[in-house]
Amino acid sequence: MELTTRRLLLRPLREDDAPALARGLNNFNVSRNLARVPWPYSLEDASAFIALQRGFDPRGCVCAIAFNCAPDELIGMISYEPREDGRFELGYWLHESCWGLRIMSEAAAALVHYAFTMGGVSVLASGYHADNPKSGRILRRLGFVETHEEMNLSLAQGKDVATIKLRLGLADWLSQNESRAA
Repeated sequence: MELTTRRLLLRPLREDDAPALARGLNNFNVSRNLARVPWPYSLEDASAFIALQRGFDPRGCVCAIAFNCAPDELIGMISYEPREDGRFELGYWLHESCWGLRIMSEAAAALVHYAFTMGGVSVLASGYHADNPKSGRILRRLGFVETHEEMNLSLAQGKDVATIKLRLGLADWLSQNESRAA
């Protein structure tokens, strides 16, 4: 599956993405904001993840993010994965050099649209570390609403961190899109 936006290509991960994946996630400023990513992050970690994600639940979607003008150069990732409670969890990260360009807002809007229209998803959940409010703004712009705060382990930080949890249901997403179109 590939999705295109005005500037971006969301495409499957490939083995040759491992070096860019390792460079992006071996930056503590990036990995500290993610729950399940260790730091330091090596080329071996990236290669293992790429191999592992091929076995992920096929109801989910894992995408490399690249610019349309440079489709082979991974600049981040975005995914949604099914959880045991029936919801799907949205997660993402972006190379620090691309922060502040609204790239993740563009990528996330495309993947949320795909999840609700083609992916069979009825509820998306997500979260962000409380000390990373920019990620929260991305989610709120998409229509996610806060449900609660909890402590979760950050592998990169090696400790529990306050995490704000949010959700977005299909009905709410459809309603928001209808009101935007009106």
